[in-house]
Amino acid sequence: MRNHRLHPAIFICAFVLVLCFTTGPSAKVEWEILKDITLTDEPRDIAVAPEGATAFILCGKSVQVYSVRENKVTWNIPLTGDFSQIAVAPSGEQLFLTNAAGKQLSVIQISQVYDIPKGTSPVIGKADAPVTVFAFLDYQWPYCSRIYPVLEQLLKKYPEKVNMVIKHFPLRMHKFAEKASIAALAADKQGKYEELTVVLLKNFKSLNDATIKKHAETVGLNMEQFNKDMNDPALKKQVQGDMQLGNSVKVRGVPAIFINGRTAKQRSLEGFSAMVEQELKKK
Repeated sequence: MRNHRLHPAIFICAFVLVLCFTTGPSAKVEWEILKDITLTDEPRDIAVAPEGATAFILCGKSVQVYSVRENKVTWNIPLTGDFSQIAVAPSGEQLFLTNAAGKQLSVIQISQVYDIPKGTSPVIGKADAPVTVFAFLDYQWPYCSRIYPVLEQLLKKYPEKVNMVIKHFPLRMHKFAEKASIAALAADKQGKYEELTVVLLKNFKSLNDATIKKHAETVGLNMEQFNKDMNDPALKKQVQGDMQLGNSVKVRGVPAIFINGRTAKQRSLEGFSAMVEQELKKK
């Protein structure tokens, strides 16, 4: 009796036929050409950053950086070598350029520096300090409460060189975070911004309408003026503006710390200090 076997190719074809008849309704593909962009150099390869908002186009003499949001090339990285392929690290902070023929690998470290305006936000510390720490905070979030003392230590370490600007980023899941932000800005009208900020962050677990007023009294605010300022639509608008700013610089969670526009990833006094020293060297 013969042992009949299906040829592998026949099995694969049968599987494909079954798949074709069991995938459900047919679908069509639609497309739209958003924009044709003329590059200043000959393109050779392209890699998209993991966050999907940036594309790196390897050209003959440069890497051209394309912003998906802005729909244009925003800046160029000049190259000295001849490369044929490009890849992006999962972190999005390193580019790997290769040349198979020349057996060459080049690694480029990249970082974005955001132009974050101080705007009308209160400045904690020396106003004209060369280094500014921008802290996107939620007054009702424990991680913000923990990072703030570290930022205070940084200001004490560099009293003449570093100041801090808080950008308010209340999370939706925190019912009283926005009110706490507005309260801090109302306190600024009476010169008590920093004092109320410290108290609110220390008591983040118990914030509500009553305790926010209680803390305002504790730091010595004129409560009649405070209650009036709490209803000032300009303060709520300022908080909303801070949130829009945070979204524009890719804040995905708080606390988000930037030092002269650079994202701080080592959230310790040593890590912050190292970034400050780098900025001071540039000055």
